[in-house]
Amino acid sequence: MKKKIYIAGKVTGEPIAQCTMKFGNAQKQIEALGFEVVNPLALVNDWKAPWHEAMKKCLKALIDCDGVLMLDDWHLSKGAKIELQLAISLGLSVQYYNTKFQPVFDPRINYQF
Repeated sequence: MKKKIYIAGKVTGEPIAQCTMKFGNAQKQIEALGFEVVNPLALVNDWKAPWHEAMKKCLKALIDCDGVLMLDDWHLSKGAKIELQLAISLGLSVQYYNTKFQPVFDPRINYQF
């Protein structure tokens, strides 16, 4: 059974095209390593959804994941901060993504998701 990874990052206030590309690129990289991915943009699938309704969907999905990938803008997002705290509280593996310094994953490393 594939391990399931949730992607967390800033969505609110971001341009749709840029946000879609950011989450989509991370999703492709994680899937290429054989993980199942929970992309909150696909999960909510409604750019006009109220923030609290979107977060309810996202937090419910996060609970069933094995780990979370924090995109490099997570610290600018109220929702991503909540997702990080939930992941830590549940003992999920947390990995950090930084587009300026390193790829999401190094395929030579055996991650503990």
